[in-house]
Order: sequence, then structure tokens, then C-alpha cells
Amino acid sequence: MSFDSPVAGPGPRWTGDGSLRPRVPVPEDDPASPAHRSHRGDAAATRPPRARTVEAGGVAAVLASPLRRLVAMAIDRMLCSLLMALLLALSGAEPGPLSLEIIVAAQILTRGWDLIFFAQGWTPGSRLLRMRIVRLADGGVPGARWGIVRAAGAVISETVLVGYLWAFWDARRQTWHDKLAGTVVVEAPR
Repeated sequence: MSFDSPVAGPGPRWTGDGSLRPRVPVPEDDPASPAHRSHRGDAAATRPPRARTVEAGGVAAVLASPLRRLVAMAIDRMLCSLLMALLLALSGAEPGPLSLEIIVAAQILTRGWDLIFFAQGWTPGSRLLRMRIVRLADGGVPGARWGIVRAAGAVISETVLVGYLWAFWDARRQTWHDKLAGTVVVEAPR
């Protein structure tokens, strides 16, 4: 008896008798073989993966993946850090351990960055990766009011961290600050 896992790959094969034998290729494991069996069923194997979409303001839009959003946020934080380093260098501050003033200045810079760009519906990282922030209600840019709500919510998402991770299992791929502001991040048209 063989206890094959649907995610098993090349390598030893557990046979159930206590031994690990070299894996013997079988036609069912080769996707090019007519004998290939999908572990999800034949209909699911022939269907291409569907992109998640949302209707924002009566227009269907493709939701941005949480991983792309994470990369965009990393780009934004890196740019913020470079700006902070430049400001510190120009101020003549002595290099040394982090002080409360530097931490507060970094937070003010980051929140200011978020306020400016969230209100416009994009950040440099999201624009580079062809994404934009839209309001669910009308499909438009968030504007100043919802940009402020989204930036304040980002502090909560960042502090708890679960707020950012929420996008990985949310149906609309929304983080907590997206939910507070009624926004979603979608792929920008090319």
C-alpha cells in the first residue's frame, strides 16, 4: 500500500512498509501524460486560475495580490528610509544608537508619506508595480478624508501586524486600514 501525498514530488516514496524506496515515475504523475490525474478533479485541472475581481463604482477591477502589495510597501518603506537618512545627514546629526527623536521623526515622515499618497490613490511602490487604491463605493481615488482614515488605520495594522496579514485571507484582499477607509487595491490598467 502506498501513502502518496498529492503534493509529493521527486525523491523517496513512502510505501507503508517502513522503507523508503526510490521514486518510480508513474504516468499519472506526469502532467503531459494522458493518464495524468489531477488531485483536484479533471474540471479544475483544465480551468485556468481566475483572478479575483471586485466591483468598485460599477466597474469590475482585478484585485492586487497581497504579495505584490507587500513588495510595493517594502519599496515605499525603503524610499522613506532613504529620505530619512538624507534628512539626518543634512541635519548634521551624530551617528549613534536610535534615540526617541529619530524614532518619532521616522514615524512622522512615514505617516506624512502615507497621508500624501493614500489620498492620491497610489504610492511610488504601488505605481511601480501597476496598482492603485480605489474606493469601493464609487471606484474613485480616496481623497483627503479617506486618505487620513486609511493612514490612521495603517498605524493599527502596523502595530498589530495582523491587520496587514488580513489581506491574505480576506475575500476582497483588504487590510484593516482598507476596511476602515472602504478602499481596495486593484491592478492599474496598462
